[in-house]
Amino acid sequence: MCANEKITTQKEFFFNRLAKNYRRLKKWARKNNVESYRVFDRDIPEIPLTVDIYNIAADSVCGNYAMVFLYERPYQKDAAEEAFWLGEMLDAASSCLGIERACCIAAVRKRQRGSNQYGKDSRDAKAVRGIIAEGEARFYVTLGAYIDTGFFLDHRKLRRMIFEQARGKRVLNLFCYTCAFSVAAALGGAAAVDSVDISNTYLEEGRRNFALNGIALDDDEKTPRRRAAFIRSDVEDFLLNAARKKQLWDIIILDPPTFSNSKKTHNTLDINRDWARLVNLCLDSLASGGALYFSTNSRRFKFDASLIHSANTRGCAVRFEETTPQTISEDFARKAPHRSWRFTVENGAGSAGQ
Repeated sequence: MCANEKITTQKEFFFNRLAKNYRRLKKWARKNNVESYRVFDRDIPEIPLTVDIYNIAADSVCGNYAMVFLYERPYQKDAAEEAFWLGEMLDAASSCLGIERACCIAAVRKRQRGSNQYGKDSRDAKAVRGIIAEGEARFYVTLGAYIDTGFFLDHRKLRRMIFEQARGKRVLNLFCYTCAFSVAAALGGAAAVDSVDISNTYLEEGRRNFALNGIALDDDEKTPRRRAAFIRSDVEDFLLNAARKKQLWDIIILDPPTFSNSKKTHNTLDINRDWARLVNLCLDSLASGGALYFSTNSRRFKFDASLIHSANTRGCAVRFEETTPQTISEDFARKAPHRSWRFTVENGAGSAGQ
């Protein structure tokens, strides 16, 4: 089979699988008031693409967009051939989804190396900036300019859990990125929401997301009734300092990148190595009866219960359960993008376990 025939065959396979997924998920999305969702997730090994539909509203853009990520292949491929192949797949996606070809945006997701997790895409991709809706919330997204859009669709259900549990609670969002969890907590009626990240860029985007949702901002830490604080800090340093000050939160969200060696911090993060230390530090700052939600998208992650302390430094017993099935929604069920756990602490020492 010649190269063009192979591409034609793959294009047909891609179109048919995408159409099948779209018919099913479109009904699910409509029933559940979901406007942005995943419709293809490397379902066919020879077609290493993910396709997400974003329903975007903004002054200059409005309607459905398809964000198509090409995952870096494990072998070298001629750049011109790859560009042609990707163009053919985008044509198929446009035709199948009924989305204008100009609104099908592609980016290349390379294997993570160093601190490039949220860096710019390597190509001169056109970028679309707009607003998406999720339940009561609104969020800014940018399609095409970066490796990620500024918003993780796969955490939809966990954001809803935070929204439903946040009323009157003190909430801490670590590695907050663009503060989607923080917005969910604030809209859910949290008494205070603290968002921590080493990047001022992400914190500024978080402030914009808060303003977009009409949430009052007050990040003066001297104000006793502050609604929201945006804190630039290395997360481990922040947690150690919080423990010294005996600061406590009712809900803590720990959703770290898999790896980071940012020049902005002296710490290098490898979640496969460092996860237990971070979890245990979080438990030391978790109020009695509170909940820590930990998630990771590392494919190599191994949970080892023996690394979790049986009680935190205040003598509160630790309990935990894996919550992955409860945090994966229908559009990600084919290939779960993360794993998640819920940790709780209660008065009295005891053994760690479910």
